[in-house]
Amino acid sequence: MENPLITVIIPVYKVEQYLHTCLDSVLNQSYNNWELILVDDGSPDNCPVICDEYAAKDKRIKVIHKKNGGVSSARNIALDNTKGDYVTFLDSDDFWHPEYMGILLGMCLKYDADIAQCNFVRGVGKIFPKCKSSQTVKVFDNHSVFLKGYAKIILCAKLYKSYLFDGVRMPVGKINEDDFTTWKCYYKAKKIVVIDEALYYYTINNQSIMFISAKQPCLGFMEAYEERIDFFKSRGIKDMEDFSRGHLCKALLLTSSNKNLSAEQKNIVHSAFLDNWQKIKWSKNVAFPFRILFLMLRLLPKTTFKLLNLLRLL
Repeated sequence: MENPLITVIIPVYKVEQYLHTCLDSVLNQSYNNWELILVDDGSPDNCPVICDEYAAKDKRIKVIHKKNGGVSSARNIALDNTKGDYVTFLDSDDFWHPEYMGILLGMCLKYDADIAQCNFVRGVGKIFPKCKSSQTVKVFDNHSVFLKGYAKIILCAKLYKSYLFDGVRMPVGKINEDDFTTWKCYYKAKKIVVIDEALYYYTINNQSIMFISAKQPCLGFMEAYEERIDFFKSRGIKDMEDFSRGHLCKALLLTSSNKNLSAEQKNIVHSAFLDNWQKIKWSKNVAFPFRILFLMLRLLPKTTFKLLNLLRLL
């Protein structure tokens, strides 16, 4: 497969000020055998017109207009219409380095990998910054990518072989759709290659769902982790079950520091933490520094949070 087709999926909703930069970063890719599926998720601004204008200029671009149903429904309908050998996701307020597709595809082909993953940078710019040119490459299987801490829950900044989404779709109506989805692709993959080179630009957008949900805490991620834990438990994969519980404990730890949590949410988080910590506190699959941190939180919660804030870890 010398010149495989890559499907790019971009859900679009109320991002008029960012959309040109996003779409231009796809058009300016050094690798040019791609199709772009833009899903206008009932955007009330000028985004639908912008999408149609780009599609009129480039036959590789397809636009799907639909009623608003959220990012999961937009990504799902795109996945139902993909033709690519590979698929990658780009949020419509973000953009790519010009070599994004070329480098990640090259990694997949070189290492016969099902997923290639890069690093990303955050900011509010419209031009990709100069980053270090060195490229550290690590190769994992579907266990070690989790246990070594390289499984990143965000769906973007990765190139996937399309078969990984056979039977895998994002849950509609849930904010934490990535939490429910990405781990399934990792686990289905035979090989994952990870580079530290930054090729994805994550725009800090105070109108994004992620920004708003940070101010208005949602505990939906807990359901995603419970699904994942139940999956590994039902199959007797103890190391992955323990690791998933440990990762949930870390997420609960970070969440518990959010001052916007209600009293009821605090109780839910505290109870879930204790329940999962009791099941893994002696597990060899929980790194020693985290075991100490979790123990401190259990015994001295206020002191632990003060220490973490002092160390700027939260």
